[in-house]
Amino acid sequence: MVEDLVSKIRSEPRKGAPLLVSNPSGPLSGVRIVSSGILIAQPFAAYMAALWGAEVIHVERPGGDTYRYSPPFIERSGRRVNTWWAQDRRNMLSIVVDLKKEEGREIFLRLLRHADIWMESSMPGTYEKLGITDELVRRVNPSIVIVHVSGFGRFGDPSYLGLPAYDAIAAAYSGWMSINGFPDSPPYKPYPYTGDYLTALHALAAALAGYIHARKTGEGVTVDVAQFECIANVFGGLWIQAAELGDVPTRRGNRDIYFQPYDIFETRDGQYVFVGALGYAVFKRLCDAIGLDFEEWKDVHYAPGMHTDKGRRFDAILRSWVKQRTAEDVLEHMKRYDVPCFRVYSLGDALEDSHYRARSDFIEWVDESLGDKIRGWGITPKFLMENGPRVWRGSPRLGQDAALVLSRLLDYPEEGIRRLVAEGVVCCGE
Repeated sequence: MVEDLVSKIRSEPRKGAPLLVSNPSGPLSGVRIVSSGILIAQPFAAYMAALWGAEVIHVERPGGDTYRYSPPFIERSGRRVNTWWAQDRRNMLSIVVDLKKEEGREIFLRLLRHADIWMESSMPGTYEKLGITDELVRRVNPSIVIVHVSGFGRFGDPSYLGLPAYDAIAAAYSGWMSINGFPDSPPYKPYPYTGDYLTALHALAAALAGYIHARKTGEGVTVDVAQFECIANVFGGLWIQAAELGDVPTRRGNRDIYFQPYDIFETRDGQYVFVGALGYAVFKRLCDAIGLDFEEWKDVHYAPGMHTDKGRRFDAILRSWVKQRTAEDVLEHMKRYDVPCFRVYSLGDALEDSHYRARSDFIEWVDESLGDKIRGWGITPKFLMENGPRVWRGSPRLGQDAALVLSRLLDYPEEGIRRLVAEGVVCCGE
């Protein structure tokens, strides 16, 4: 049966250019991605590609992505949408396919036949149990890039493989939690789900690298993205510090390990500012700004001097200097001496800030699930090009694009689509 299905699908011509998104814009125009994960990490990777012009078909399981039904919600006129879903599913197409049904698996493989990249984030072994192995997918589409995202990866110590994982599990296992927080507090859990977003960026970068390889060679690539490794990958020199120097980093609060100042300070009016000075040139300007002799204090700028009694006195002097002034006074004074310093913003501050507005960081669009305009984060980074990235639609309703995908991409007739909906193989709309 599988052999017959593979032969049948392989006999169908592949469609190169995207046909489902009208007037695609952005540097990834022409790239088609099938995304079949849930929640944050993998779908966010696909979402970024969608913002940059790729045609992304998000295949949801029956009932839809968990995100759809999790608070907080925007509710208007009897309709509602999760705020994170509304932000992170724009420009994506939605189709619901029941992969437990034979015809559902056939539809899914047909989609992969016409895709450049497939991204998924199921528990390792999930698709194999359905008969959808990488080998089978590669026979259907030899040049496809397959990106598997999971907490612990798809190979390694068997006792770890398949363990349930969230962003925080990977943050704990990677060691990230152990170095975040204050010495006298429990480890901190990174928020908002930073490990998920780091994983997404790694997954997208790997997917695009694989796509370039496939375009050059005609051979697809499989990428195994383990979330704990994506977090551990951004620790810089801390790994060598631990492995070669035997100095295992611990929680130090907001202070930097290697130099000072690089910390948060409270002002007279109860606000917080960040002050940083790396390198003797900047440190001298800071000393000049607060009335200290650079030659007398330069030995406390770097470790180990910063960790001595004298180094701690410098920190106390700077804290006292900041505490005697308002945030506005501190910012203006440090600006005159060209010392990096900024007030700690709330999200509300950012929403009202002139620079955010000048860069169009907050935009409005019509959310498909809500049927109304909402305001949220715009497009990052900024592509300075003609016909650049744009938000052409809001987050899709459940299965909103099933008929479009089945008819225009997979050539199913109208009566065939109605039958698939009636039999629960696919879902078209809520």
